[in-house]
Amino acid sequence: MNHPTIKKLVKALRSARKDSSLICLESQLKEHPSSVKSYVAGLPAASISARGNTIRINEEGSCSEYEGNPWSELKNFRHKHSDWLFGYLGYDLKNHSEKLSSNNRDLTGMPDLFFMVPGFLAEIEEDRIHLIRGDESFLKKALSHSTEESGVEFSLEEFGPIETEVDYCRKIEKIQEMIREGEFYEMNYAHPMRGTFYGDGFDLFESMRGVNPVPFAAYLELDDVEVICSSPERFLRKRGNHLLSEPIKGTSARSDDPNEDRKRREELFSEKNRAENLMIVDLVRHDLSAVSKTGSVKVEKLYEVQSFGTVHQLISSVTAEAAPDADPIDIIRACFPMGSMTGAPKIRVMEVIEELEIFRRGIYSGAIGYITPDADFDLNVVIRTAILNGKELVYPAGGAITGDSDPKSEWSETEIKARAITKVFEESSAGFEMK
Repeated sequence: MNHPTIKKLVKALRSARKDSSLICLESQLKEHPSSVKSYVAGLPAASISARGNTIRINEEGSCSEYEGNPWSELKNFRHKHSDWLFGYLGYDLKNHSEKLSSNNRDLTGMPDLFFMVPGFLAEIEEDRIHLIRGDESFLKKALSHSTEESGVEFSLEEFGPIETEVDYCRKIEKIQEMIREGEFYEMNYAHPMRGTFYGDGFDLFESMRGVNPVPFAAYLELDDVEVICSSPERFLRKRGNHLLSEPIKGTSARSDDPNEDRKRREELFSEKNRAENLMIVDLVRHDLSAVSKTGSVKVEKLYEVQSFGTVHQLISSVTAEAAPDADPIDIIRACFPMGSMTGAPKIRVMEVIEELEIFRRGIYSGAIGYITPDADFDLNVVIRTAILNGKELVYPAGGAITGDSDPKSEWSETEIKARAITKVFEESSAGFEMK
């Protein structure tokens, strides 16, 4: 898409904003059918955030805090403002839909939920810019500035997993034992990688685009935290009454050799990958049926391979017609968190995730996106994502574990998924040091 335009708008908002909230949603893969529009939003006129049951509302120059259910309060906030909303839903909102908890270590310090009504909002499609909200003179001034730079300088040091491979493999074996005992069928297990980052987070975002362009990329600045998301996966979209979810299950690494790359693409159709994908498709169908017209849920595509800069992915598409009286927040809540990042059956799996994982997922496994004034929405799945808090960079990676998973292969798959960020440093003159 139009990289210089987006960069100019982000730089202008960074200079002009009154607080530190900025969201860029970028469709980066031109040939991908979902890479249509990008958005840059900032200068919030109002916002809502939640940490546990503590709700914080900023609007009209004042701030209020009170206790409430984040889902219900987001619904109230949307009804009050009936406007564009940009933000994210953290994985731990599960605790406010089911009797679940999150007691593991928080590595990022982000709220569980954040949405803003942007005072500035630009929509970018190919070479066209549509100013939805904001000052025309500000837009013209922003676009007139040069983005030429002598060079991008950043480095990532002491980057590596917090959990050892030995401990990880033991956890996978424990998960498989529970599968054999009938506790569940499949579970997504994740572990965090961490390092020290020197540089500008938006420069990293742009460099990740160069290595692995995706249709659902996002860059967020919120207080002192930056989120650099290179996601290939859509969680859920609503257009009118039409709902679309595109779960991913099945990953293989790209190769520079065309024959080897073709072989790896074909390997995605293994019995294991197809079984994983089908289980998640069934889970998505179940979730959507709760908020859809009876009989409207359909699997439009099953086992479609899509190729990105560093990986091939096995993707399916599930559609439905929303029930006439379904509120958009209720639709999202019914399907959240997404099955591709949990497993089946969902509630039991989320309990075990909390028992075995060593970190609080936070925004990872959540969703970033927007809701329109007409109650449509589009949300990604937060994967292939670096979270910067000061100089500390956290990059979680995970995968679906089944009864026939090989623990060492699963460990290797998480390393493949980390290529979305490590390849940036390996292919440039930037400093990079693994633990």
